[in-house]
Amino acid sequence: MDNAATPHAPLAGLRVLEVATGVAGPYAGRLLAMLGATVVKVEPAEGDPARTIPVDGGPQVSPSPLFVHLNAGKRSVGAESITPEEGLAWADVVLSDRVARDFGPWEDTGSVADPPMLVSVTAWGTGHDDPGSPSDELLVQAASGLLAATEQDGQLWRFPGWQSQYLAGAYAAAAALAGLGRHGRAEVTWVGAARSAVECQAAATLYGVTAPHGDEREEEVRQAGFQTNTFPSGAFACADGYVVPGTVRGKDWTTQCELYGRPDLVLDPRFSWRDRWRNREQLRAEIADWYLARTRREIFDLALKSGWSAGMVLSAQDVLTDPHLRERGFVGTVSGAARGPIPVRPWRVENTTAPTVVRLARRGEDDGWFQPRRPRSRPLWPVRNGLRVVELTWAWAGPFVGRFLASTGADVIRVEAGAHPDGWRTRFRLRDLGTAPGEQHAPTDVTYDASAQFNSLNRGKRAVSVDLSRPDGARVFRELVAAADVLVVNMNHRVLADRGLDGFVREQVERGLVHITMPALGAVGPDRAMPGFGMLTEAMGGFAARFGSPGEGARTSPTYYPDAVSGVHATVAVLAALAARAAGGPGAAIDFSQQEALWLQFGEGVVLAGQQGRSPARLGNAEPGAADAGVLSAADGHLAYVVATEQQARAVRELLERDGGTGGTALSEALTAWAAHRDTDAVREALRAAGARCVAVQHIRSLFHSGTLAAQRMLELVDHPVAGKRAYLGIPVALDGEPLRADGPAPMFDQHTDEVLTEWLDYSPERLAALRGDAAIGTVPKGSRPRARS
Repeated sequence: MDNAATPHAPLAGLRVLEVATGVAGPYAGRLLAMLGATVVKVEPAEGDPARTIPVDGGPQVSPSPLFVHLNAGKRSVGAESITPEEGLAWADVVLSDRVARDFGPWEDTGSVADPPMLVSVTAWGTGHDDPGSPSDELLVQAASGLLAATEQDGQLWRFPGWQSQYLAGAYAAAAALAGLGRHGRAEVTWVGAARSAVECQAAATLYGVTAPHGDEREEEVRQAGFQTNTFPSGAFACADGYVVPGTVRGKDWTTQCELYGRPDLVLDPRFSWRDRWRNREQLRAEIADWYLARTRREIFDLALKSGWSAGMVLSAQDVLTDPHLRERGFVGTVSGAARGPIPVRPWRVENTTAPTVVRLARRGEDDGWFQPRRPRSRPLWPVRNGLRVVELTWAWAGPFVGRFLASTGADVIRVEAGAHPDGWRTRFRLRDLGTAPGEQHAPTDVTYDASAQFNSLNRGKRAVSVDLSRPDGARVFRELVAAADVLVVNMNHRVLADRGLDGFVREQVERGLVHITMPALGAVGPDRAMPGFGMLTEAMGGFAARFGSPGEGARTSPTYYPDAVSGVHATVAVLAALAARAAGGPGAAIDFSQQEALWLQFGEGVVLAGQQGRSPARLGNAEPGAADAGVLSAADGHLAYVVATEQQARAVRELLERDGGTGGTALSEALTAWAAHRDTDAVREALRAAGARCVAVQHIRSLFHSGTLAAQRMLELVDHPVAGKRAYLGIPVALDGEPLRADGPAPMFDQHTDEVLTEWLDYSPERLAALRGDAAIGTVPKGSRPRARS
């Protein structure tokens, strides 16, 4: 056994050769190692540069907490101790971060008789000249459209840490598992991963730019819908830190007012749903003292008890003592070349035990262990033709799992009921869509089939309308699950138990079903009842504590970013479980916490907190380890720049002095004043000439109109029966040179009920008619017309 520490883990027996350095490739390796794969890190003589990358501007230890988090649990061999031919013959997967022009013997997988799969993860693509370096994070976020999506009150803020690289690493792990046994190579880019992080906003923008009558800003605003401008929201100061109230659901506002002791606010016309955002500062003044009088835990416990959605802003230090995370066993210990706390598992799987201690190997420590002629133990083919998936999901994270699986050829079935439509379906009148309503409908008719977000995240699936609250509907659901390979659920932790289905699903897991449930804080633990909304998970998952200006205490973003992170990681979880099943293992019941998935992408902070007793500093738009970095406002747009070294800083200062002097101001302040009256092209070229790296801040709209999305093969034009032909973001993964695509549009409500129940379960027309007559199947949301049956 290659990985004796986790012989029963889902990927035990999988061999991964990691020749990548930095963040993205090693994070893919860390995820695979957490799942039981034997990952051999082949480190160059000069060492992985991540060994010395600081987390922030404070004191650092060696190796860096970032390196520790990314590389614990792996074997380490020196590049001089094995030959590429030996490594390739041993491996099932090779993780590389080189561009094509720099490919060498480690990427020459065809040189061995049984080639491993090559997974390339770079900043801009293997066809680019530059593979990227960890200090390109701000530039990638700017070029991808992510940075522009963070705009609040005219300010753009970098996502903290190395989010595009972490997310690309998660995609790379998913690509490796999706391609095993079927594909020879996969490619993921940081810029594509960063762009996918704002798919929610991108969907609305792309609907606007491909509206039937041309680029319509009104369509973009209409499609953004309830996702924007909710309040109370964002970070509120309290007695011992910050909390984030959620006000997405109607009951959240009335419940808050009851807790505030201010029922009068519900009827105050200033704070109606329509006007609350506009008058948010007045409302903040009314309720701020209530928060300041209570601790985070007091407010959070009140929210759990009352059913209100609210989250605590947790720091890395909080993770080490948090009772919920402790009960779930998220944090363990690193041994070997570093000591202290570290995340040790990505999610919980019933009836398996994750290690509590992982080793960080010293460079070359496993040179003597590596035996290239050791035979491979077993093939792993997690994805196969005909895979059947049932989805009980809503919003973003869960539907993404189904969309990714659909793009690999799985038959994915959404289960929904008219009484409880997915909130992301959104209610529109046909007259507002700019498309012909068809003979059977009037312009004033209501549809739940035209939401940009829903139609983006559910491409390539089929949908059935089954009401689980009715006995016959629950029976239909049981039969669908019994015929399925995978069940994806991302509602609250009691959704199956409340319908008497939890015992049945456990029985199906025993026969081989892979079941993943995805509550915000997982299905086990004292805080598991917290509702799952993106900004609450930003608070609980380490993002809000590090995002925004260095001078503020906490901030949330308008992006719902944790959903993107959770969707990709949950996909990895499902693919790993399918790999274990394909190798003769059982089914799996996966308890997936969206909070923990986000903390994995801030894991260096947990290591730092354990080593130094402090949380990472808030850096704003600075780049860790760079002499200077930030966002400039030019006369015609924004730019992001990175000045990597002090030598480059001197060159930039000389440039500014030639253009009028900088006085004694800091470089960032001088650059801000200098750029304000110049256009973006002039600023970019001047800074590049001085040795700095600089890119214009792109918006999804500009990326569409410039052809960049199409050139980077991240644009899909899909014709939908109700919404018409619209543009959508693709998945930033290519297998054998072809991007993953889910064929077909998102399903309309009740579109495939009869079709699926006939194909999967062999129901007769008479049985279907009887079930429809009893409203067990075929219900539609209030106000919309039932779909005509052929």
